Amino acid sequence: MLGAALSLTLALGTAPHFFHQIALRPETVTHKNSSQGPHGDWSGFGKIDNQEVHVEAELATRGGKSHEVSGGKGAPATERYYRSSQTTCAVFNGLDDPTSDLSGRCAEWERLVTEGLECDANSYYLGALYRQTREIASDGTPGEWSTAGAPVADQSCVTPADLADEAARALATLTLAPSPVVVQPPDGWTVVNVPTITYTEPAEQVLDTTLLGIPVQIRATPRSFTWDYGDGSGPVTTTDPGAAYPHHTVAHTYGQPADRVTITLTTTWSGQFRITGTPDWTDVTGTATTTSAADPLQIYEARSRLVTDDLPGG
Repeated sequence: MLGAALSLTLALGTAPHFFHQIALRPETVTHKNSSQGPHGDWSGFGKIDNQEVHVEAELATRGGKSHEVSGGKGAPATERYYRSSQTTCAVFNGLDDPTSDLSGRCAEWERLVTEGLECDANSYYLGALYRQTREIASDGTPGEWSTAGAPVADQSCVTPADLADEAARALATLTLAPSPVVVQPPDGWTVVNVPTITYTEPAEQVLDTTLLGIPVQIRATPRSFTWDYGDGSGPVTTTDPGAAYPHHTVAHTYGQPADRVTITLTTTWSGQFRITGTPDWTDVTGTATTTSAADPLQIYEARSRLVTDDLPGG
């Protein structure tokens, strides 16, 4: 676990658009046997029990742009952020110096919790955010980290309303499984002037993701179905997913034979989201769409003929 990339989420203000993300990559990992892991791009420090982790942090905005650091990529970072929360304190409580700034901030976090900041059942607790800086000498040697001082963002409760805009963006961009397309008759051909049955099997989808670094679940529900039968007749939209023969409710009758037509289905999904572990779902503004297609369909024309011979079995 210590050799994997770490990710911390932070806020530079109280509004959601101030959220940023720090990506942490291991530089040196020292275990009890003094073995060392690979060198990384950045530096920093932390310790769990007898395992010491040295990492550096690259601060990146949600849009993917990185803040400039002295010397560019590969140079020591000149600033770092951390949250005084239960999770980060579990990491830093093992520091050799119990009077260190990080340990002190963990004590501050415990005091704040004692003072009773409580988030309701549908919210997410976000610990106070601290910033430290350091100078880099002309020879590239980093100086000592500054004292963090007062938090740049106080502890807070993130509510679903804070994440609503991000949830709408996520619904529109997350990969949903397209609705299956079922055609009857099922053998890749049908006959003109005879209804061709189509239906799908609607099912909700629940996806786990993060919004501004906060774990959430997004639930997508199919709401409408648009069928295009590939013969130029125009799409048909319904809220009915259809059903199999003999209880079918969605069908199309082809008027002309064709070598190959492709039936496509566009499903429109509505969404809800909730912070992972909370009880209530919140509606998401907007919709998502998926498109699926059946295998190509051959359309035959059935013709009747008079014959003089007896039919087989006649």
